[in-house]
Amino acid sequence: MENRSEKSNHKTVAVTPPKSAYVWLAGIFCVCFAVIYIALLLRVNFLDGRGELVVSDALNNVSFLCLLAFLLIALYLYIAISRKELLFNLKEPSAILCVFTLAITANIYLSYVSPYMMFMSLTALLALPFSKKRDAFILNIFACLISAFVLLNTLDAKHYVSIPITVIVGILSGAVAAYVFPTAMTRVFSVLRAVVAAAVMIIVYSLLLLPYTGGSGPFVDYIKYVGISACMQVLLTGVLVPIVESIFNITTDFKLVELTNHKAPLIRRLLLEAPGTFNHCLAVANFAEICADAIGEDPYLARACAYYHDIGKLNNAEYFSENQSGYNPHDEILPEVSAEIIRQHTVDGYELCKQNRIPEEVARITVEHHGTLPITYFYNKAKSLTDSEVDMEEYRYQGEIPTRKIGAIIMICDSAEAAIRAMDNPDGEKVDRLLKAMIDERLKLGQFDDCAITMKDLNAIRSAIVGAFGGLFHKRIKYNNGKNSGGAHV
Repeated sequence: MENRSEKSNHKTVAVTPPKSAYVWLAGIFCVCFAVIYIALLLRVNFLDGRGELVVSDALNNVSFLCLLAFLLIALYLYIAISRKELLFNLKEPSAILCVFTLAITANIYLSYVSPYMMFMSLTALLALPFSKKRDAFILNIFACLISAFVLLNTLDAKHYVSIPITVIVGILSGAVAAYVFPTAMTRVFSVLRAVVAAAVMIIVYSLLLLPYTGGSGPFVDYIKYVGISACMQVLLTGVLVPIVESIFNITTDFKLVELTNHKAPLIRRLLLEAPGTFNHCLAVANFAEICADAIGEDPYLARACAYYHDIGKLNNAEYFSENQSGYNPHDEILPEVSAEIIRQHTVDGYELCKQNRIPEEVARITVEHHGTLPITYFYNKAKSLTDSEVDMEEYRYQGEIPTRKIGAIIMICDSAEAAIRAMDNPDGEKVDRLLKAMIDERLKLGQFDDCAITMKDLNAIRSAIVGAFGGLFHKRIKYNNGKNSGGAHV
């Protein structure tokens, strides 16, 4: 087995999926095979006029079963070898294989009406929110090939010309659905993607069918089927994605964008009840998004996590400095009480997130972003008030250290934003030294021991934050008269 090992000051985290994940994935493929087989069996025996369940010659054909099995095994190997990171959380492969099987099953029955009614780009449209673009494209190719094999076993020989046309259109429209836009930002945007893919489908079908129909009546009928199919795929994309998202409890980019809307309930409360914390979260979100992009993590997830990381401060907003305006209630209470109030915001945040059905990937950050770091200010205050020993464990966050790179990003950006904001005359060099010391301290305290972040990632994060602050450190151009002209900035 291959484990990634980096030379760093923290523990190496294995990135090889457990063997049980491969077994579960194989089980999911077996279910897919059974569903497709049974669907085609019922299609051939009932819709083709037999009226009773009799295994057809086509289904008895060993080549049919072998080819279907071969395609599914090839898809299994693609996921198990090229996309093994999906095996750490089987919800995602389960979701994309569900929509893959659903699209093929629909095509099996739609082929009874017309091969041109088949949903040849639906797999790409439905899989994209739950996977990478490459995954959606490849899944769609396999769906097209299996659907073509269905046609081969259900159409008369005189209609075989529709098979290559259908496959070509499916692959092209699937490519458009997966790659034509840079990313999936909103659900409306997803439907727009479906509309463009459907338009491509209609145009390509028209061009490929014209030589075989001569523009006659059948051509009009075929395009009618294609148009109906395209409209249905657009509709199904808008309807099924939220359903699959809910069934498999997957956090898609759609959901993450909705969570960061300022009208989202908890964010709205933060804006109104703790405006200082709200502004802090916005600043952290900007840095976290840049850092996530710098190391290849999901920037939408990083932004959402940053928005909610301090949501627990809603319960005691006035005890946090960013929400104070002169009066500090900590001046009137013991430091151990202050420390308890401060660290309680991580627990409160997680509870608020669960009460409001915030996805676990986001909610976990509330208890991870401070890890087990010491609350130094109140520890030092306690030491100054007594001559006896002060137990550091009583002045330490009691959360969990980050388990994913996103958690490490939020931990760094959270502390960095607050520290840089408190600096006098910050510049790039000062910020870089501050970040290096901050990261080194967290490495020494073992805060990154449970996540697979590397020294290369940490250096990239540091550079990204310094770069984000770069716009604040420039100087205006001095002109010949020694003065700035018109307040222009460079």
